[in-house]
Amino acid sequence: MTALATLAPRTADTAPEYVVPERVLTVFTAQVVETRGLLARIAVQLNPYDVRELKVCLETCTLRVVVEGAGFDAGRVAARLDKIVGVLEVNYS
Repeated sequence: MTALATLAPRTADTAPEYVVPERVLTVFTAQVVETRGLLARIAVQLNPYDVRELKVCLETCTLRVVVEGAGFDAGRVAARLDKIVGVLEVNYS
């Protein structure tokens, strides 16, 4: 049996403490100049990645993509986003 959380030893007067493993997230941001069909093009480029958030702000013309996990090349993902028509200046952290 596999558990996702680890229980700390419990004494009679304390509640159990749960330890959740820290998630690895990479956040990509970019300026956008065109929005028609943009989400569909982004979805195609990011298909193999574990995308947790995809947000386009029409007021500020920005794109935010959050990818969970480790073991992928963030520079390669940024290059994929940079090739999409309407996406400019991709940054990640």
